[in-house]
Amino acid sequence: MYPTIKRLLENCSGYTLVDALLQLMILILFSQLFMLFYPWYEESYRTFYQRQEIEWELFTYDLQSYLLDIKTIGIGSNANLYLGKNNRSIAINRSSAVVRMQKERQGNEPMLMNVYEIQFFIDANRTTLTTKVLFTNGLRKEKDFAITYVKE
Repeated sequence: MYPTIKRLLENCSGYTLVDALLQLMILILFSQLFMLFYPWYEESYRTFYQRQEIEWELFTYDLQSYLLDIKTIGIGSNANLYLGKNNRSIAINRSSAVVRMQKERQGNEPMLMNVYEIQFFIDANRTTLTTKVLFTNGLRKEKDFAITYVKE
């Protein structure tokens, strides 16, 4: 076997059919690896949008929980939402690309990321809050929330 390999190494006749078949096999192998990589890439790309959907659902859940048994509600300048609840004040506003919440004008708790614009609207009966959000990637979300007031 050794003389055969030695003869092949000494053969300097140029590009052969064996070389072409070997390179074709290597190309086919790498193309199969690419085909394994592509679905993983597609799944990770899709996961980014699922993460944004999860963030949105968590934001809506938190906001609805803050709108239960409140005393006062108001919308300030720059789409700031102010809530009075249990002798505490809660402010929800957007700072750069983050919607954040402040309790008693202290601290910043991020609620929603990658937000380009957020708008709050209260209906005439003051029982429904409508929230419209435009994300930095162009996605638009809108949701209505029920407002319940504390019984005095």
